[in-house]
Amino acid sequence: MNKMTDYYKFCLLILAPFSAYVSAGEENLIWRNTYHQFGYGLKYQPESQQKTVEYNDAIDLLLRNGIKSLLMKKSQYLTGDFAGKKSQYVAGDFTVKKSQYLKGDFAMDPNMTVSAVCMNDTLTMIQDIINGTTYAFDMLDSDGKPGSGIKHGNLIWTGNHPQCKQARGPGFNGQMCSVVTNAGYSQLNLHLSFGACLPDSCSQTDVGLIVWDALNVTDAQLKVLIYPIGVSCPQDLKYARKDIVAIVVSSIIAFAVVMGTLADIVYIYLDNSGDKDNIQGRSDSPPNYNSIPASSVNDTTERLGLLSNIPKNEVLYGENPQSSCNSVLKQILLSFSLITNTRKLLNTSTASGSLTAINGMRVLSMWWVILGHVYGFLPFLSLDNVLDFVELLKRFSFQGIMNATYSVDTFFFMSGLLVAYTVMKKLRDGANINWAMFYIHRFWRLTPVYAFAILIWTTLYKHWIWNGTFAMSMRQTDPCDDYWWTNIIYINNFHPNYGNLNKQCMGWGWYLANDMQFYILSPLFLILLHKMKYVGHGAMLFFLTGCLTSRMITADYYGMRLPGINTPLNHTHEAWADSSPLYNKPYTRIAPYLVGMWLGYLLVINSNRVRLGKLKLLVGWCVAITIGISIIYGLYGFYKDFPVTHLGNKSESIIYIGCTRFGWSIALAWVIFVCATGNGGPVNTFLSWKVWAPLGRLTYCAYIVHPAVIFYFGLTMEKTLHYTDLVFVQQYISLVVVSYGVAFVLSMTVEAPMLGLEKVLFKRWLK
Repeated sequence: MNKMTDYYKFCLLILAPFSAYVSAGEENLIWRNTYHQFGYGLKYQPESQQKTVEYNDAIDLLLRNGIKSLLMKKSQYLTGDFAGKKSQYVAGDFTVKKSQYLKGDFAMDPNMTVSAVCMNDTLTMIQDIINGTTYAFDMLDSDGKPGSGIKHGNLIWTGNHPQCKQARGPGFNGQMCSVVTNAGYSQLNLHLSFGACLPDSCSQTDVGLIVWDALNVTDAQLKVLIYPIGVSCPQDLKYARKDIVAIVVSSIIAFAVVMGTLADIVYIYLDNSGDKDNIQGRSDSPPNYNSIPASSVNDTTERLGLLSNIPKNEVLYGENPQSSCNSVLKQILLSFSLITNTRKLLNTSTASGSLTAINGMRVLSMWWVILGHVYGFLPFLSLDNVLDFVELLKRFSFQGIMNATYSVDTFFFMSGLLVAYTVMKKLRDGANINWAMFYIHRFWRLTPVYAFAILIWTTLYKHWIWNGTFAMSMRQTDPCDDYWWTNIIYINNFHPNYGNLNKQCMGWGWYLANDMQFYILSPLFLILLHKMKYVGHGAMLFFLTGCLTSRMITADYYGMRLPGINTPLNHTHEAWADSSPLYNKPYTRIAPYLVGMWLGYLLVINSNRVRLGKLKLLVGWCVAITIGISIIYGLYGFYKDFPVTHLGNKSESIIYIGCTRFGWSIALAWVIFVCATGNGGPVNTFLSWKVWAPLGRLTYCAYIVHPAVIFYFGLTMEKTLHYTDLVFVQQYISLVVVSYGVAFVLSMTVEAPMLGLEKVLFKRWLK
């Protein structure tokens, strides 16, 4: 028994400091906490005024050995009459020590004390650990512990959350608190964090006070102050009014889908039973897209690169477009039918005369977006060898992942192309365009799905990830609570916080805001191109020049130097510098959209018929491939000896930053040009493969949901991942599949029904 007791003491000596690494809550001045939605997601980040203590051998040795030796001398932590010693822990010596830290931004109230109930339960737990009680040892065993590979970035010690929560003590249960300290690697914004299993009677303030005393040893031995900069002891999240609203809305949608599907089954049964009088014009096969002439494509054709190109004349499965006898109720019901909508989705036909190569480009670009986000989000959420992951930057092949942001420019290019191609074809044929419906259709097409996703993200999604091992930052205030409306009216790239990606609702929605703003401007160019083509070309050239110039001026003003194409080095104190001044502003991203519009205009005036000789094709492909490879892999020289030892000079940095997104769209324009004019050969065959059509129709929903899928996986894992190429290939493929599965559900329940309802509500104006 003595040996076992000594073993428990030894474990406690090792783990006691880590169990105490929990700081106070937001309502106190124990620590300051600023969280960010980094990139497109949520990531904890300390205030810029806080100094990161670089994790080194000295700190590692102290954490593994120094604290143990010190605590061995503090016998009151482990032995003796706990009841008689508690006052020393709550006041006196502890209060005196706290005064050492009443300095700078990290001030605290010296009169704070640990609550009596927390102290009693904590000391009971410690005594029971020494006595070998099972529940107490479970709480000790579930704590996050230093593991191997710390020098490889293993600074996330999660502990065993389920084991902690299942512990049942005398009058209290175990609760797992997640802690972040200021020790870590500042260049990667990577901080030491771990789980600490403590009695659930302890508040974050209580735990912070206990930890504060334990951590002063680092200040004494290393002459640096290590302290917690973030803590979270999650409690069960209660359902608020907005959560109830989300449940009600979801239930209504689910009910409509069930009723629509049942109605469709009834119609199919009646049709199969030969009762043709009850259903007019019913066909057992989906509409044949190839039977629709190109000239019928009008302003209701989708014009967003994320969206599939579906002609207006496609009707709900089961409708007779030449008959007006179907009731409005039937059309509404069939709008929600899973059978109808799934058949439409899985149809591989595309309209004749359309840009079929767009389908392949759309899907591959979406996969590229997801690839960039998987490698951009997961490593810093849940890797135990993040420093090994950083070594990937030295690989030539990894440049394709690092530069995945150009996939967004591909979508901008396709959006401009589809808008110009569709509208200019109508104007060429002398058709009238209802410009009001031009905008209404677009808003109707995008917003219901987007709004529903925001509703779920800011309500029910939190419940799904709330107790996740890595969900600490998600438990903070969500910008969607106050600024969801900026996404709905597509101004979130400017407001709030000047469009800061880290502080806006669903940060990846910046793309939709930009594309909507481009769409609003597009009639200006299209009308001018049709009526006064030289003035139209001049206007587009003016905007293109303005875009390139603004990128160069912004890059110069903020001192941006390669390889960092979006990182300000000057004027970093300005709010605008922290708001992605180059990345998400329309005046710096419109160039690919304009190139797409020019290409659409060129294809229309030439009726998709341009003869190119072999020499021209060879030269064109060589130029396009050279431009594309230079842009994606051109910065490898900076990364091959990572960490980066030198920055690009001013001239090369400004030219690269200013022109590369325009250059990328030029390379894309060549690919679509040769495919649309019959010169694409095997490239056109591949990009026009019919399999891309169904996947392309899910692209918009996949874009909206895939970050949430990635975050859910990353935040709710119980343990960290260990990076290997094979592991991440597996994660990427699985996340793509799950993202498209969720996108299918969203499309069938919200997106497709809204398209069906549009045909009912706006039938008069869609003719």
